[in-house]
Amino acid sequence: MKAALETAATIGMSLLEFWELTPYEFSLVAESYSEKLQREYEEKVALAYMNALWTAQFMFGKRKPPSLEEILKKGKKEQKKMTPEQIFEEVKRMNAALGGTVY
Repeated sequence: MKAALETAATIGMSLLEFWELTPYEFSLVAESYSEKLQREYEEKVALAYMNALWTAQFMFGKRKPPSLEEILKKGKKEQKKMTPEQIFEEVKRMNAALGGTVY
């Protein structure tokens, strides 16, 4: 019981929440928390690895790294502004593609 309470505290669960769960439900919560920690660890390792690769590439290579603004802009798609008529035409196209009818 002590180990389960310590696990609940580590997870950040209140005692009230802990006592409202069945042992099976608590095991699911604990397992999910463990998987979350594993994902976070892998993300941190991947970030450190990419950082090392970029450092090596730009310190020992002849290229200059792109600016942070350039990198962040590449990840974003520009949203196209549509006129109400274009939106209506797109809705009609999607309706037809899904087999809809217009009354």
